Amino acid sequence: MTEYPENEPMTSSDHAVLADLARLVSAADPVPDGLVERSLFALTLEGLHAELMELRRVETPALALRGESDWTGTASVETRTITFSTDSVTVLISLSAGPGGGVRIDGWSAPATTFVVELYRPDGCVGTRSDADGRFSLPDVAPGPASLVLRRLDGEGHAVSTPVIDL
Repeated sequence: MTEYPENEPMTSSDHAVLADLARLVSAADPVPDGLVERSLFALTLEGLHAELMELRRVETPALALRGESDWTGTASVETRTITFSTDSVTVLISLSAGPGGGVRIDGWSAPATTFVVELYRPDGCVGTRSDADGRFSLPDVAPGPASLVLRRLDGEGHAVSTPVIDL
């Protein structure tokens, strides 16, 4: 076996061997699609140092949504309602079909106050503000993994973040 001294610079043959090794590893065990983006997304959320909200399940009453067999003849619309809470704030969001084919997010926070609302996604961040009653809306966001971060406009308290959910 050849010894490789630590203090000597790499030669062109060293670079060629490493390039061949990279090709072999890439062919035998390629990086899954989207792994880099998902990893960077997770690191972005970790870097926010926000208090993580707890997911709460909200049951939908059996007759709350119209179905395809509804007397009006309209097609059903899928809606999901999710509640997140911490000691300092509770957020309820409703997810439905957006006008451009994406997802519409309507949200309400309690206590009712103005928040800066940011939706972090692997491809970036979009934001809005809640009104004085805690209501906010993001009308058409692309489906996929996302996390909401809320910061009080008055600067009091810590930012809060939802776990990553799939829109």
